Amino acid sequence: MAAIRPRHNRFEAKVRIPLVHRPHHDDREFLYRTLKATSRKLAQIEADQWENALRVQWAEREGLAQDARSTLRRVYEDTLQAAAAGRFQVHTLGQEPVDAGIDYEIEKIAEATPHEEEPSPEAGARLAALHDARTTLLGRKPDVRHEFEPSFSQLASDYMKLWKTQTGLKESNTEQQKRATFALFAGYWRDKPIRGIGRPDAARFMDALRHLDSAWARSSAARAMTWDDLQDAFGGRDKGLSDATRNRHAATLQALWEWASERGYAEGRNPFSGHRTRLRAGVNVKGYRPWEPEELERLLNPGPKRSDLREVMLVALFSGMRLDEIASLTWANLKKVDNIDVFDVRDAKTPAGNRQVPVHPSLSWLLSRTRGGAEDRLWPGFNPEGPGKKAGADAGKEFTRFKQSLGFTDRQAAFHSFRKNAVAQWEAASVPETEVAQVVGHEKKGITFGVYGRGVSLQRRAQIVAMLAYPGLLT
Repeated sequence: MAAIRPRHNRFEAKVRIPLVHRPHHDDREFLYRTLKATSRKLAQIEADQWENALRVQWAEREGLAQDARSTLRRVYEDTLQAAAAGRFQVHTLGQEPVDAGIDYEIEKIAEATPHEEEPSPEAGARLAALHDARTTLLGRKPDVRHEFEPSFSQLASDYMKLWKTQTGLKESNTEQQKRATFALFAGYWRDKPIRGIGRPDAARFMDALRHLDSAWARSSAARAMTWDDLQDAFGGRDKGLSDATRNRHAATLQALWEWASERGYAEGRNPFSGHRTRLRAGVNVKGYRPWEPEELERLLNPGPKRSDLREVMLVALFSGMRLDEIASLTWANLKKVDNIDVFDVRDAKTPAGNRQVPVHPSLSWLLSRTRGGAEDRLWPGFNPEGPGKKAGADAGKEFTRFKQSLGFTDRQAAFHSFRKNAVAQWEAASVPETEVAQVVGHEKKGITFGVYGRGVSLQRRAQIVAMLAYPGLLT
């Protein structure tokens, strides 16, 4: 326990510096601090808080690892909760049982510590919690214990554990994106507690993203780099991450701050608010475009060497389905319903995506193929990848390599463009948007159709799909 003495109408605290740490304090034996408290009891609490903070700093200087810091935080929080719940009550004459119990616990720690030696880090954490509990009993709010607050990455990990408990959460790359954002900011912030982040810190981080090469995440080496090394290798570009990507980073960090604030780890205005840029189509957002007829001719005649890649391209053109939906199809998903052959899409990215898409007549070759097992994929050559073990990612990489080999480098022309080709034809044919939505797996607009509508019949969907035509295109 720190020693205190009256000095000039105030109290002064004195703490002995361990020998190993004296070189960091100009070889002094003691540290002194003038206290704010005017009563001896409150002065002792303030002095002990200061001493405990020093002990944690010294322990960290000795190489205390992050997992040990986490242990100290748990010791502090568990002890604080127990003391606040009255678990250390001692019944003595003239003193409240809870207050007496806290004093008894403090005395036990003091008796277990050899004379003139510093308490262990765990004992220091318990002392801090006991003093903070006593401060609370006196009707005062204890100072924030920065030394026991979780690091940014620890807090982000706790946040993600809770985030993953959401009902109906589907396997996707969203979790990986969030973790990548947290890892990126943790590197910038040197993994300090979230409470210290101010608006200038958030602004400087977002500014750095404006100059961070958009290809940085594709480098496996970049993921192991420190923030400084990452800036040396990929920073300082004239044009960095897109507005949409920076918006995603800002939204992720803003949500973490709100979560941390509700749990007492942060306070004040959210430093990450106000950093999202308005997205405007054609200005800072460029969507996919349909393939032009001559481009389709180059893509499919003669087409890729891999027959499975060519086939999923054709299915996309004649159905408007997403790549992952196509690549994940099993033989159980190719069935006959009401005498109509359909792709029975399940486990789609949205509830509206779960649907039955009639098989176009130009894809009849697929129906005559020898069927495999119900759970066998139609195109097993694409490897399952990512959190949901989907085959679409591998198929997408193969298509990107193929289109680039033909000289197509425009990012607006991608596999998703086949879906745009289908929708463009239906739009040109004046097919109602609500009907097209049910074929491609979009939510129907409005309450009337979206909530009360029963949906377009399978026969009508078959008519819509059969409208798709690509004159002169070899299939």
